[in-house]
Amino acid sequence: MSEAKKSPLLPIGTVLNRKWVILEFIARGGMGEVYRAHQVNLKRDVAIKIVSREWLETFIDDPEELENALRRFRQEVETMVQIRHPNVIQIYDYDKARVELPQGPVEIEYLVLEYIPGRTLRSTMREEGFYPLEEETRAWIEKYFFPVLEGVKAIHRSGIFHRDLKPENILLDGDIPKIADFGLARSIRMESITTSMEIKGTPAYMAPEQFVDFKGTDQRADIYALGKILYEAVAGRIPPGATPFRQVGLTDPKTPFFKALDRIIRRATEEDPEKRFSSVEEMEEALRNSLATRPLPEAGKLRFRSRFWIALGTLILFLALVGIILYQRFSGASHQELRLTTAPPLPGNLPPLITTADGAVMKLLPGGRIKVPPGLLGDKARMVRVKPFYLDTYPVTNHQYVNFLNRVLSRIRVENGVVKEGKHIWLYLGKISENYEPIVYRGGKFLVRDSMHASCPVVRVTAYGAQAYAAFYGKRLPTKVEWFYAVTEGRGLEDSRLRLPRTFYRHFELPLSVMEMKPNLLGIRGLSSHFGEWVLDTLTPSPGAGVVLMSGVKSHEPSDVSSLTPVRRMPWEAFEEVGFRCARDAEPTPGARN
Repeated sequence: MSEAKKSPLLPIGTVLNRKWVILEFIARGGMGEVYRAHQVNLKRDVAIKIVSREWLETFIDDPEELENALRRFRQEVETMVQIRHPNVIQIYDYDKARVELPQGPVEIEYLVLEYIPGRTLRSTMREEGFYPLEEETRAWIEKYFFPVLEGVKAIHRSGIFHRDLKPENILLDGDIPKIADFGLARSIRMESITTSMEIKGTPAYMAPEQFVDFKGTDQRADIYALGKILYEAVAGRIPPGATPFRQVGLTDPKTPFFKALDRIIRRATEEDPEKRFSSVEEMEEALRNSLATRPLPEAGKLRFRSRFWIALGTLILFLALVGIILYQRFSGASHQELRLTTAPPLPGNLPPLITTADGAVMKLLPGGRIKVPPGLLGDKARMVRVKPFYLDTYPVTNHQYVNFLNRVLSRIRVENGVVKEGKHIWLYLGKISENYEPIVYRGGKFLVRDSMHASCPVVRVTAYGAQAYAAFYGKRLPTKVEWFYAVTEGRGLEDSRLRLPRTFYRHFELPLSVMEMKPNLLGIRGLSSHFGEWVLDTLTPSPGAGVVLMSGVKSHEPSDVSSLTPVRRMPWEAFEEVGFRCARDAEPTPGARN
């Protein structure tokens, strides 16, 4: 039964341990239900979060995952009891009870919490953001955001990292913010709980390293989430399906105050945790300094504008002189020596980044004329035009492919560790190395065996399996020319002889997260590693096109791109250093979310 159709486990009026009377069902979470209840002896309303093995068994059929869910609930209790702070929700009690229900007696565990009705921090934030209203922004930070920071500081001082901070998890007791929902919290004093169920957290607020290594995240993941919350307050709500795991910032902030806020937001949401604020205290100090920033006086503005136009004029004159010098120097050079391609502007009606139904982030590549080497489209080098297209910014991951397999279970079968649809092999299961077995099949469904490998690229997938995935999400594989374009255009223009950096041939070692693959200049990850990908064996996308491998592996050791030629393999073959990514034409396609 789907979670949306389940009725609450406890009927209204149920009494737990002759002390707590259930009054109202509030919500259902990933591993429990929340009720409003009345404490008989103290005559006050409380919130009760319950979990039971029987309730969990209705949607978890893996004994190991069932135990992990119960352990996470108990760890939430142990975590919350360590913290006492006015900006953190208070825990009152924890116990077990045996409840008589129509379906029979049920053992439950329950957590009793401070009951805070009504609003969350989201209700204090405008949908469109406070910008450019400076006084309203300052007031919101003082009244709501600083108390949130105080609560997070108390959490961190207890050696705990929340890992699921978002406006909906910050309740309002009147105007006092209180941080709640510690179901994903991690304490440095407790054993980490491994799960293969799914990636935990809310993508819009999750730091990139939380996707890569959930167990290893620290306080900087919470700082990333705080940066996203501050960004939403100023710039407006992050829309559903927006690009996750990315740095954010204000668009063209006008005043010194908003420029200071922009710097804080960008630093807090740096994709590299080493570049973020090292602590909430450091972030708070930067915010207090920004509040001390005042608008420039009118005379100051005039002087600033005058200096700006003088500086701009000087810069334009300097650039003009540089242009003349460069033109004289290179006037005799060929077009190919000055620039590899002539790229048209990006289509004005299409977003530069989109998030598609499989959770992938795709980037719009403008295309253009490009010179391809012998072996790619024939025996001779030739100039071709690549149309604008979208390309996944990283290879398809184990997590994404497992989700796909579980959505098409009725079409496939598993025989001796081989996943098939009809006569076509899609994927080979089993160990890749002694300590790495990415995908397993248990209890009638597919799982990522260890959550820390969820963001690693799926490998040992065949061309059939790659094409099936792409078609399911309304996409396709890139053509070999598109793939070549993404490699060569992303390598930089520092070498006019088309040589690639040595890192292109760096050995690819599994398991490696896609987030650890360095992006090239186009923002595409994984093209500069020792890793092969399935692509269409054609110049332009066409039905029935064959599939080949493109990579810099094995026999492709020379340093120039002429070595990047297709490797023809059978579509039922699969390899431990070969995965795939998807592409789509640069036009609206059903199933994509902007």
